[in-house]
Amino acid sequence: MRMNFHCLAYEAIEVCNALTLDTFRAFLAPAQPKAGGRALEIGAGNAALALCLARDFDMQVEAVEVDMAVAALAQSRINAAGLEDRVTLSRMQSPTLLEDLPPQDLILSIGATDPVGEDHRHPDAAFGRLADHLAPGGLLVWGDLFWTAEPPEPLARVMALTNACTPLEDWTAAAGAAGLEVLDVHVADDATWQTYIETMDRAARAWIAAHPDRIERPHIEATADRVRSFLTFARPYTGFALQLMRKPAP
Repeated sequence: MRMNFHCLAYEAIEVCNALTLDTFRAFLAPAQPKAGGRALEIGAGNAALALCLARDFDMQVEAVEVDMAVAALAQSRINAAGLEDRVTLSRMQSPTLLEDLPPQDLILSIGATDPVGEDHRHPDAAFGRLADHLAPGGLLVWGDLFWTAEPPEPLARVMALTNACTPLEDWTAAAGAAGLEVLDVHVADDATWQTYIETMDRAARAWIAAHPDRIERPHIEATADRVRSFLTFARPYTGFALQLMRKPAP
């Protein structure tokens, strides 16, 4: 299987976003996810959060990842942890898997592209669709980029290609419209952001230097340049946040 930038980056970083496992555990724990309950992670990345849900919160986890190289990395980590019976990884589009699953006690969508389909990219649409797949009392953890300032038009256009970046207050409004209660919000600090960017870039550059003749090298180098340039340019206008929501029980 050919290597790609995201597989290199996700193998190097702890969590596939501007986030640490310690922060995630501390953020989720007060909500007391249902022990033994069903959880879905959309966009498994390196499987760090899926494994955390299984190991630290005693949940049965379905995870979905569409990138084949990244999915292979995730599966290898699930196998190495000996948690194949607690974490199941599917390689498919998340809307397809959602339709086949029973209501979930927790849904995790952090940094996922089009978690419920391209037509439901914005939080006001995505939260409603995801809430439909939550059991009463179930939790939704949403994580993504948000605008901290009015972006230049070129940045807004580039962001719109894959991401429905909105001001953070739009998330709260979208939660209310979907009938969800907002329990907490966490915003990544500058140090976490910088670690995220530098760790991914360093991993890619090391691989590029060590594999000058690999066919993937030009594409990985171009992607590394693009990602670093984009995140550096976007940083003054964006933040990364988590929002924790609960679907009320009847």
